[in-house]
Amino acid sequence: MGDQRAYEKGRNDFYSYLYTTMSPRVTINVTGKIIEKKTIHNERHNTLPAYSCTSEVYFAKGADGLASQCKVYSNGKMLKDFDWDHSHRNSDGTFFPEGTVHVQEYTVSQRKGKDGKYHDYFRRSSRARPMTQAEIVEYGPIIKHFNPNVRF
Repeated sequence: MGDQRAYEKGRNDFYSYLYTTMSPRVTINVTGKIIEKKTIHNERHNTLPAYSCTSEVYFAKGADGLASQCKVYSNGKMLKDFDWDHSHRNSDGTFFPEGTVHVQEYTVSQRKGKDGKYHDYFRRSSRARPMTQAEIVEYGPIIKHFNPNVRF
Protein backbone atom coordinates (compact mmCIF):
# COMPACT_ATOMS: atom_id res chain seq x y z
CA MET A 1 0.00 0.00 0.00
CA GLY A 2 1.29 3.43 -0.70
CA ASP A 3 0.72 6.72 -2.37
CA GLN A 4 0.96 8.23 -5.86
CA ARG A 5 4.71 8.72 -5.55
CA ALA A 6 5.38 5.07 -4.70
CA TYR A 7 2.92 3.87 -7.36
CA GLU A 8 4.63 5.91 -10.11
CA LYS A 9 8.07 4.66 -9.10
CA GLY A 10 6.87 1.05 -9.02
CA ARG A 11 7.84 0.64 -5.39
CA ASN A 12 6.07 -1.73 -3.06
CA ASP A 13 6.09 0.70 -0.15
CA PHE A 14 3.96 -0.05 2.86
CA TYR A 15 4.43 3.40 4.38
CA SER A 16 4.40 1.92 7.86
CA TYR A 17 4.48 5.40 9.32
CA LEU A 18 0.92 5.87 7.99
CA TYR A 19 -0.66 2.40 8.31
CA THR A 20 -0.44 -0.61 10.59
CA THR A 21 -1.31 -4.15 9.57
CA MET A 22 -4.00 -5.45 11.91
CA SER A 23 -4.40 -9.01 10.57
CA PRO A 24 -2.48 -11.61 8.62
CA ARG A 25 -2.85 -11.52 4.85
CA VAL A 26 -5.59 -13.92 3.77
CA THR A 27 -6.34 -15.33 0.32
CA ILE A 28 -9.90 -16.50 -0.41
CA ASN A 29 -10.43 -15.86 -4.14
CA VAL A 30 -8.57 -12.56 -3.62
CA THR A 31 -5.84 -11.48 -1.20
CA GLY A 32 -6.57 -9.01 1.58
CA LYS A 33 -5.87 -7.90 5.12
CA ILE A 34 -7.12 -5.45 7.73
CA ILE A 35 -5.09 -2.28 8.03
CA GLU A 36 -5.50 0.81 10.15
CA LYS A 37 -4.32 4.35 9.66
CA LYS A 38 -2.13 5.38 12.59
CA THR A 39 -3.80 8.78 12.92
CA ILE A 40 -7.28 7.25 13.27
CA HIS A 41 -7.89 9.00 16.60
CA ASN A 42 -7.97 12.36 14.77
CA GLU A 43 -10.42 11.22 12.10
CA ARG A 44 -14.10 10.38 11.96
CA HIS A 45 -13.38 6.86 10.68
CA ASN A 46 -10.58 4.72 9.34
CA THR A 47 -9.52 5.60 5.82
CA LEU A 48 -7.98 3.21 3.35
CA PRO A 49 -5.23 4.12 0.87
CA ALA A 50 -5.85 4.97 -2.78
CA TYR A 51 -3.10 2.58 -3.91
CA SER A 52 -2.17 -1.01 -3.22
CA CYS A 53 0.83 -2.96 -4.42
CA THR A 54 0.49 -5.96 -2.12
CA SER A 55 -3.22 -6.82 -1.86
CA GLU A 56 -6.29 -6.85 -4.04
CA VAL A 57 -8.46 -5.73 -1.11
CA TYR A 58 -7.85 -3.84 2.11
CA PHE A 59 -10.24 -3.84 5.03
CA ALA A 60 -10.76 -1.11 7.61
CA LYS A 61 -11.27 -2.18 11.21
CA GLY A 62 -14.47 -1.04 12.88
CA ALA A 63 -15.08 -0.18 16.52
CA ASP A 64 -16.07 -3.80 17.23
CA GLY A 65 -12.69 -5.07 15.96
CA LEU A 66 -14.23 -6.63 12.84
CA ALA A 67 -13.88 -5.29 9.31
CA SER A 68 -16.20 -2.36 8.59
CA GLN A 69 -15.25 -1.48 5.03
CA CYS A 70 -13.42 -3.01 2.08
CA LYS A 71 -11.73 -1.36 -0.88
CA VAL A 72 -11.02 -3.29 -4.06
CA TYR A 73 -7.94 -2.48 -6.14
CA SER A 74 -7.04 -3.22 -9.74
CA ASN A 75 -3.65 -2.41 -11.23
CA GLY A 76 -2.79 -0.94 -7.83
CA LYS A 77 -5.58 1.69 -7.86
CA MET A 78 -8.80 1.67 -5.84
CA LEU A 79 -11.88 0.88 -7.93
CA LYS A 80 -14.67 -0.13 -5.55
CA ASP A 81 -15.65 0.68 -2.00
CA PHE A 82 -17.77 -1.87 -0.12
CA ASP A 83 -19.30 -0.28 3.00
CA TRP A 84 -21.56 -1.78 5.65
CA ASP A 85 -20.72 0.04 8.88
CA HIS A 86 -23.40 2.69 8.38
CA SER A 87 -26.80 3.06 6.77
CA HIS A 88 -26.90 4.74 3.38
CA ARG A 89 -29.71 6.37 1.40
CA ASN A 90 -29.36 7.39 -2.24
CA SER A 91 -31.09 10.51 -3.53
CA ASP A 92 -33.62 8.25 -5.30
CA GLY A 93 -34.63 6.74 -1.94
CA THR A 94 -32.76 3.44 -2.27
CA PHE A 95 -31.83 2.49 1.30
CA PHE A 96 -29.13 0.20 2.67
CA PRO A 97 -29.42 -0.50 6.40
CA GLU A 98 -26.33 -0.73 8.59
CA GLY A 99 -24.75 -4.17 8.18
CA THR A 100 -25.79 -4.52 4.52
CA VAL A 101 -23.08 -3.99 1.92
CA HIS A 102 -23.48 -1.09 -0.47
CA VAL A 103 -20.99 -0.48 -3.27
CA GLN A 104 -19.64 2.77 -4.61
CA GLU A 105 -17.34 2.72 -7.62
CA TYR A 106 -14.40 4.98 -8.37
CA THR A 107 -13.44 6.44 -11.70
CA VAL A 108 -9.79 7.32 -12.10
CA SER A 109 -8.60 10.13 -14.33
CA GLN A 110 -5.26 11.83 -14.75
CA ARG A 111 -4.73 15.57 -14.63
CA LYS A 112 -1.67 17.69 -14.88
CA GLY A 113 -0.70 19.08 -11.49
CA LYS A 114 1.00 22.34 -10.60
CA ASP A 115 4.31 20.48 -10.77
CA GLY A 116 3.72 19.74 -14.47
CA LYS A 117 3.35 16.00 -13.86
CA TYR A 118 0.21 13.93 -14.33
CA HIS A 119 -1.48 12.66 -11.17
CA ASP A 120 -4.39 10.32 -10.54
CA TYR A 121 -7.67 11.81 -9.37
CA PHE A 122 -10.31 9.54 -7.88
CA ARG A 123 -14.02 10.32 -8.05
CA ARG A 124 -16.44 8.15 -6.09
CA SER A 125 -19.89 7.52 -7.51
CA SER A 126 -22.68 9.43 -5.81
CA ARG A 127 -25.12 6.52 -6.09
CA ALA A 128 -24.52 3.36 -4.07
CA ARG A 129 -25.72 0.00 -5.34
CA PRO A 130 -26.01 -3.54 -3.97
CA MET A 131 -23.26 -6.07 -4.69
CA THR A 132 -23.73 -8.01 -7.92
CA GLN A 133 -23.93 -11.79 -7.81
CA ALA A 134 -20.45 -11.97 -9.38
CA GLU A 135 -19.06 -9.67 -6.65
CA ILE A 136 -20.69 -11.78 -3.94
CA VAL A 137 -19.09 -14.93 -5.38
CA GLU A 138 -15.66 -13.29 -5.73
CA TYR A 139 -15.46 -11.06 -2.65
CA GLY A 140 -18.18 -12.46 -0.38
CA PRO A 141 -16.09 -15.25 1.19
CA ILE A 142 -13.22 -12.96 2.21
CA ILE A 143 -15.63 -10.28 3.47
CA LYS A 144 -17.38 -12.94 5.60
CA HIS A 145 -13.97 -14.11 6.85
CA PHE A 146 -13.20 -10.65 8.24
CA ASN A 147 -16.77 -9.90 9.35
CA PRO A 148 -19.23 -12.83 9.56
CA ASN A 149 -22.13 -10.48 10.44
CA VAL A 150 -22.25 -8.78 7.01
CA ARG A 151 -25.34 -9.13 4.83
CA PHE A 152 -25.34 -8.97 1.03
